[in-house]
Amino acid sequence: MSVSNRSRGIGMACCLFAGVAFGAQFPVAGHVFKTVDPLYFVAIRYLLAAVGFSLLLLMKEGWKSFRPEGKSGLIWLYGTLAFTGYNGFVFVGQHLAGPSGPILSAVMMGFMPLATALILFLWKGARLARVTGMCIAIGLVGVFLVATKGNMGTLFAGSGTAWALPLMLASVVCWVVFTLGAAQFPAWSPLRYTTLASLGGTISNAIVVGIGTPAGVIQAPSWADLAANVWPILYMAFIAGVAAVLAWNTACRLISPVDAALITNNVVPIVSSAITVLSGYRIGGPELCGVALTLVALIANNLAGRRRGAEKRTVPGG
Repeated sequence: MSVSNRSRGIGMACCLFAGVAFGAQFPVAGHVFKTVDPLYFVAIRYLLAAVGFSLLLLMKEGWKSFRPEGKSGLIWLYGTLAFTGYNGFVFVGQHLAGPSGPILSAVMMGFMPLATALILFLWKGARLARVTGMCIAIGLVGVFLVATKGNMGTLFAGSGTAWALPLMLASVVCWVVFTLGAAQFPAWSPLRYTTLASLGGTISNAIVVGIGTPAGVIQAPSWADLAANVWPILYMAFIAGVAAVLAWNTACRLISPVDAALITNNVVPIVSSAITVLSGYRIGGPELCGVALTLVALIANNLAGRRRGAEKRTVPGG
């Protein structure tokens, strides 16, 4: 096996691992939410994950890599968007959505590459190809089918879905902005950017629970509840949190971010849906159709992007 083929094989394996780990996190989180408030869960998860990232960064790049280099406010902002905003919104939304919440969360994660194209168009005026626009529309239809189970009236009936969907859409925006924000730290490694951002998010999570708990908005979990969920929390912190992110970064380096996104974001909804169904949830036809539409839109947009790239490379002087 050549070096390039070996690297691609490792990259594909990293994609699959990240997809499975990310996909399983939503059903696992749903189990924890039965006794632990989602925002406390997010705070505990990323406190542990930040420790894990910090140890890895210290071993790999040393103490000097923890210096923010005059960008402490900016890295705190991006960390808050990712590790407080994205996680807080998506998990509160999942909790409000009820038993189907893990599937909806996973579909929203699968929709992220399309959301990135839309946000770049709205934020920076980046050209939006016609095919991409069509794929975004199809993906949104898929999201709404999963959220409403084919009954749009649930959005206006005072159900949890009416709040879950906008919260999850907001979570996607938070994560996309965090991802795009890495471009403002070109000299930093992905591990350094992720670690310092997670430390900033951990501070924001502490502020959220510190204010929300005495105000009665958030309920602190008991030690018994935490002890009963120790393995799910450790999984979320170190497998779906640290290991999956490192695998994702490795895949992006060994193959390409486009290929990594295609594989990982297709695996996530499939794994999450399968685990949720195996746990006893009866998935309906509209939800299955919604998952399929979102995946088809993601694949079609990826293939169209590849074709556009190939055409540019074959243009003389291009």
